[in-house]
Amino acid sequence: MMTTAMPVRRRTAVALAATALSLSFGLTAGGTATAAAPQGEVAAAAAKPKFQMPFKCNTHWQINTWGHNPAIDLVVKGNTGSSGKAVFPGYKGKVVKAYYDKGAGNVLLISHGSGWYTAYYHLKDKATKYVKVGQTVAAKKQIGRIGATGGNSGDWAHLHYEQRYLAKGTPTEKHRKPVHFNGKSYTGKNKQWKDVVSKNC
Repeated sequence: MMTTAMPVRRRTAVALAATALSLSFGLTAGGTATAAAPQGEVAAAAAKPKFQMPFKCNTHWQINTWGHNPAIDLVVKGNTGSSGKAVFPGYKGKVVKAYYDKGAGNVLLISHGSGWYTAYYHLKDKATKYVKVGQTVAAKKQIGRIGATGGNSGDWAHLHYEQRYLAKGTPTEKHRKPVHFNGKSYTGKNKQWKDVVSKNC
């Protein structure tokens, strides 16, 4: 009597091959192949700090990605006037750069450990008014104020904000990653969130 059952050794080989493919490419719940994230990126995501908004607790803000996603621009909800509002790091870190750039204006770059950094553009005052390079800052330590400095500000007060990752060395704009606040992602081309509450409490 003939059987259509696959020999045990062959079934085992097929199962091993399928497992290897699923590990290499990843499989969705429906079995569709997807590109697996490089190990370095998976480790980076796991180690990403629990960033909060760079503003006072329970204040309301508007987020836009405009044409520079994954960087974002932040203004007061309804854009009713943001100039001079206090800016905080939203997570503990160390100030590694504070400078003026003709496009970005007054800029701060803060290291949060494990290769993660945040960048703050267009600050109203000189970048070293509230903090100094090498200074350790807490999540609720004021580091600056929203302004409109630099030629790329469009002469409207807003905070251009970035979360960057680079395992070794100091990251630049090309190392920008999707922004997360309070565990939620704010990313995507030309997107807007009209009312986001800061949980930097």
